[in-house]
Amino acid sequence: MAPDNGRHNAEKNSTDRARVEYLAGESDVELDDADQAELDELRALLADPTLWSEPPAELEDSVVALIAAEASATTGSPTSSADPSAAADQADSAPFPRLIPTDDRSTAESGPSSRPGEAPAAPAAPIDLSAARKRKQHRADGGRRFTRPAFLIGAAAAVVAIALSGVLILRDTTSQPRFDVTLSATELAPGASGNAVMLREESGWEITLNATGLPRRENGEFYQAWLRDADGVLVPIGTFNEGIDVVLWGGVNPERFSTMTITLETADGNQDSSGQRVLVGTAVEE
Repeated sequence: MAPDNGRHNAEKNSTDRARVEYLAGESDVELDDADQAELDELRALLADPTLWSEPPAELEDSVVALIAAEASATTGSPTSSADPSAAADQADSAPFPRLIPTDDRSTAESGPSSRPGEAPAAPAAPIDLSAARKRKQHRADGGRRFTRPAFLIGAAAAVVAIALSGVLILRDTTSQPRFDVTLSATELAPGASGNAVMLREESGWEITLNATGLPRRENGEFYQAWLRDADGVLVPIGTFNEGIDVVLWGGVNPERFSTMTITLETADGNQDSSGQRVLVGTAVEE
């Protein structure tokens, strides 16, 4: 990775981490004015208790009971012209007029018969409150069903996304310092090349190596990787037969042991380096 790209990524990761910490309530985080204003607005928005409140469970029953009481009070009574919506409710919920037979079959009445000796009319059909309930609820909530504003839901989702990205950033940058190594060939392996990435883990430095131009070694012959400091102290970090997707492990800090070498070795009982180096490179922190 080029140094400029590494610095750019480090600055971006540092800024993202600062935003997450500021949103979490850290007071000593340094941000520019625009970022701080944006995060202050988001934090104030999320602090609004109405974002998390629910309507009372008894709200619907109360509204229905109120409509029923109003309909019962107005059934059979003239409706004031000053309240057209109440008139519409009453008209929708009132029963159809009943035709009462008379001697000359010319009169229709909507109420009980007043003729002496005539049997009382059947009771009115139950009032259907469904239409009135819908209109009442429609007017009560301004023509919209009760929902949380979409922008509040979007803001909450943004906070979750920022928190998740912050966890990934902290994992990739804070808990995993990184060194990159570009390996160059020696006269023992002309045309060979390679690179390695070193990541700090709990158990040590995980080193992923990829090298081309190195022939496969087997039958007791192998490659060995080493880390070396400025005084020439060598620390072995693993052996392999072929240089594709090799995973090595180091127990020393590449800040001090910054030189990586790959040597030709044979299983001859001698644990020292053969000195036959085929690849050499220097670890650079990203």
